[in-house]
Amino acid sequence: MTTQAISLQDRKIDWKRIFFILLGLTLFFVVNFSPAWPDAIDPTGKHFVLSKEAKGALAVFLLGGTWWVFEVVPIGITSLTIGVLQVLFLIRTANSAFKDFMTPSVLFIFASLVIGMVFTKTGLTRRLAYKMLMIVGEKTSMIYLGCFVVTAALTHIMAHTAVAATMYPLLVTIYQ
Repeated sequence: MTTQAISLQDRKIDWKRIFFILLGLTLFFVVNFSPAWPDAIDPTGKHFVLSKEAKGALAVFLLGGTWWVFEVVPIGITSLTIGVLQVLFLIRTANSAFKDFMTPSVLFIFASLVIGMVFTKTGLTRRLAYKMLMIVGEKTSMIYLGCFVVTAALTHIMAHTAVAATMYPLLVTIYQ
């Protein structure tokens, strides 16, 4: 028997996670496909009709909120699910539902994290950590100074978020 087959046999079903995934889906379908709700009336007597799109948005909110609060699905998958559900159930158009994912700041942070991952994958952070430790030695205050200098030097040639994504694995390497 292979090690992969053995590890699959040892896995237990996470019933709590399955329960909360199904709870979120149940809340979504119950709210979205329920009959029309009565109008909301404010203190002045004005009626507010809840449209089909608004009811769908509430259903998506309950699904996303349940999954986020109980952390049953990673946040990235949950956020993509919210966008897809908005399009599938005609709550918003695809352009407006996914426009929030394509803002320059989101793409900038994503690209910065990719740069940090590339540095880690290629071993550049490990080499940078070893080189810095060879220069500054083993004294804690000098290691701090070395980290500050490397961070400052990288900030001159890279974006701040990319430097943070690069320095995190470097500091973890030094810590280990």
